[in-house]
Amino acid sequence: MSMFIFVGVSSFLVCVSILLLCLLYSGGVNCFWLCTNNVYSNIFVFDSISFYLILLIVFLGIYSQVIFYSVLGSCTRFFLFMSLTFTILCFCINHSVLFWCFYELSIISLLYLIFSESPYSERFIAGWYFSAYLLSTSLPLILILLYLSFINGSLFFSDWVNGGNSMFIVYLLLSFVFFTKVPLIPFHTWLPIVHAEATSIVSIFLSGYIMKLGLLGVYRCSYYIFDFSFLTYLFLCCVVSVFFLITSCNELDGKRWLAFLSLSHIVVPFLGFFVGSWVSINFSFFYCLGHGLSAGIVFGLLWCLYELSNTRNWLLVKSSINSLSLVILSIFSFLSLCSFPPTIQFFSEVYLLGECSGVLLYILFWCFYLFFGGLVPLVLCGHLLIRSEYYECTSYSYYCYFIFILVLCFWCYFGILVL
Repeated sequence: MSMFIFVGVSSFLVCVSILLLCLLYSGGVNCFWLCTNNVYSNIFVFDSISFYLILLIVFLGIYSQVIFYSVLGSCTRFFLFMSLTFTILCFCINHSVLFWCFYELSIISLLYLIFSESPYSERFIAGWYFSAYLLSTSLPLILILLYLSFINGSLFFSDWVNGGNSMFIVYLLLSFVFFTKVPLIPFHTWLPIVHAEATSIVSIFLSGYIMKLGLLGVYRCSYYIFDFSFLTYLFLCCVVSVFFLITSCNELDGKRWLAFLSLSHIVVPFLGFFVGSWVSINFSFFYCLGHGLSAGIVFGLLWCLYELSNTRNWLLVKSSINSLSLVILSIFSFLSLCSFPPTIQFFSEVYLLGECSGVLLYILFWCFYLFFGGLVPLVLCGHLLIRSEYYECTSYSYYCYFIFILVLCFWCYFGILVL
């Protein structure tokens, strides 16, 4: 009976959160329309992009806090909650200085958990490596934001305008500062290292929404500079993303494997900045919602399998798939990485592919990306399932992982019908 109560309460919380978000979304783009003071009424902006990203926070963050209440310690839950809170504020903020503050605070909370909660021996190396990237870009970021605020005469992103060729270098530098946090080539090296040493719940949050913060920062600050002058860098990102898919095949560590896949997948919404109008940008962040869900699904599955097998080696993890329920969850989890229909990523990629139909460079990228992007997860899925003897042997303590994966699978596969 307690399990049914647990599932019912957690499902109720998620449903209420979604309904409140839908009501907020239906109210317009300004969350503080009741305020008469223009300063406060311009601080927060609520649009479809923030709507999708806040939904991602609800599914990954709030639901994981409820489901894994007995698994996570109180200190871990506190810092995760702080990161979620600052990230939600960052998604809706229109103020450049506050955006920087919430941006850094959302990452610092997870950085602390890498140092304090990770059980792996090289967590300090990964933590300091992550800190170096964070600190080396934080000061330039706030200085550039303050300079652009001074030039535009406003601290609000909505008042900023393209300053022409004279300001192009500044916006370009700002974009590359955000690229280090996405991360895009050549600033990608911290992600596999940090994923390998972080706890599973931190990895879920890093791939789930921290990577999207960089894309959001690029869009809020300098989306209007992405044109054919950026084509060389886009070409480099597209080529390297295909190599990331191939490189992941050599990884025996599941978390590093998924980190390389995430580095490849994150290029897709970046490509959406180049291929059309506002609708394309909207689909890019809709893809971010689907990617965050699929990353949370697979990291949740790996978390469960690691607890069962006490190893992170793919060759040994196979022995932990010892029930029909785990087989089904594994199939749906890996298919979500393949953008298998009717996942959110599938419809987003179909739309972006249609928008790219007139440019040969984009078509070549999609041919290689879709082939390797579907082949790599399917090959691993086949390795885990073929010639595997299993029997029903699942402990009650692992039901929370199953519930978490099932809920995310529902929204990843059927979210397009609801949203």
